[in-house]
Amino acid sequence: MRREPPRLKWHQLRRRRSDPVFLRANLEAALAGRAACEVDLVLTGDGHFVCLHDLTLDRETTGTGPVVAATRAEVERLHQRGPDGAVLAEPPLFLDEVVAAVRRHGLPPTGLVQLDIKEPDGSLTPAVLDRLREVLAGDASAFVAGGYDWAAICRLAAAAPGLHRGFDPGEMPEAETARTAADFRRLAERMQGIAPDASIYYIEADLILAGLGVGVNLVELTKGNGAEIDAWTVDAGRPGLRGILEQLVAAGCHQITTNDPDALGPMVREISACS
Repeated sequence: MRREPPRLKWHQLRRRRSDPVFLRANLEAALAGRAACEVDLVLTGDGHFVCLHDLTLDRETTGTGPVVAATRAEVERLHQRGPDGAVLAEPPLFLDEVVAAVRRHGLPPTGLVQLDIKEPDGSLTPAVLDRLREVLAGDASAFVAGGYDWAAICRLAAAAPGLHRGFDPGEMPEAETARTAADFRRLAERMQGIAPDASIYYIEADLILAGLGVGVNLVELTKGNGAEIDAWTVDAGRPGLRGILEQLVAAGCHQITTNDPDALGPMVREISACS
């Protein structure tokens, strides 16, 4: 029987691993193709969400110092840097630009754009949450807030009605120490106990594979409440790639995070068609 292929989520808006992160052209391409994609978010000093991974400007932009020490206007005068440090033509991308692109493309309300908030929970002040509500407005259901801190995710979702919630168990002690079948079953139980109404769980691909190795399918155990499962991060240069993808597809993953969606797409579709 033909299996529906899992979505490939464009990690940091990359469609190939050599791409700089958070390119506007890749955002447009992902939305036009109804692809799942992800942006990291940090806060400027005046409370605007900008698409950066680090809490400092130095590595990803032509600026220096903490992002929170700069205003939006100051960040807009900077340029992005590529993976090799090369200066790009574009300034950093802001969340309101992402939302505007979603509206232009009419993205369905299925949480295809992940917002990975890199700020510590203490930074999510009432003013910041109000800003998030204003920016997402009536389109929050096109987005999912995902991360390790479930309490922070719930605060974000409460601030922006319709925003989907995603949980990553990667920092749970049970995830770090799981070795036996019983360990993996406990991990699945704890995940659902911490985040019982997550719409998606982001589980490291190696953790899923390790569970399968001892006869436990974390995907099956954790999707019982209707949640989807994202396996992260699987790239094209990985040894044994086809076998890994075959296991993740057979396990029932709904989504696979990758920096190489262009390269993985044909293989995932072929594997799914033969499943």
